[in-house]
Amino acid sequence: MSRRGVEPAVEVVAGALAAACGDAEIARRIGGPIGLAMRAALPGRRERATRLQWAAIGHAAVPAGLRGVHASWIEAGLVGLPERARAAVASSGGDPIDAWLARWATAAIPPMPAIQPGPVTSVETAIRVDAATLDRWLTDVGADQLAFALGVAGGGAVVAAARVVGDRLRAAAARIGAAPRAGALGPARAVIARCRGALDDHALVRIGARAIAPYVDRLARLQLAHRLPRPVGLIIAEELAAAAGADASDAPRWEALAAPAAAG
Repeated sequence: MSRRGVEPAVEVVAGALAAACGDAEIARRIGGPIGLAMRAALPGRRERATRLQWAAIGHAAVPAGLRGVHASWIEAGLVGLPERARAAVASSGGDPIDAWLARWATAAIPPMPAIQPGPVTSVETAIRVDAATLDRWLTDVGADQLAFALGVAGGGAVVAAARVVGDRLRAAAARIGAAPRAGALGPARAVIARCRGALDDHALVRIGARAIAPYVDRLARLQLAHRLPRPVGLIIAEELAAAAGADASDAPRWEALAAPAAAG
């Protein structure tokens, strides 16, 4: 299990079990992180469409939309399996052995929507854009948040952070004072809290994930993570899960999140 969130594989398996079983008594008998996640995902606690998507995992040899998953996740699933598993995944199953191998290799991968072009304007569009567009959007959202927090903190902090995130931070600082970002990035205390402890090589995507987390449900968290290269996706999944319970009133408004980076 990840340090602060739930491991993506645990969420997928627990969601599929909850959708296929739906029995609270059985869920209470399952221990560990899978049991906890399964109880949280029981039918009745999520929309019908989401339950159907989870159920699809348990019936298909490979999850829907597998081509939209970054290849690094598939490679990780194939580790330790015979070479035949690679062909089984590529052909979406086959005979009972191939179907079993394909399911084993892709068990941690959620069903994915088809990739569609266009900017991110909602969570629904965020889970459909390609990996480069998603990474760029999260990075810009994080840059806006960090620029705002540093503007409150003062010049010395801006200089220190600029060494880590460079030009993106300077561009964000120039745009956040104008509509639609001005006054829509969240309360200063909440923005500062989202930026704490994030100044590493993935600082901006971390902060971006924290900013959007209150809007993103369990399945969408996994879909966003699996669209990206696995090392970054694991970070995104952890940050989204950790911040999922944050007060939505502290989050940026969607008009700010969806604004093109060139705006302002």
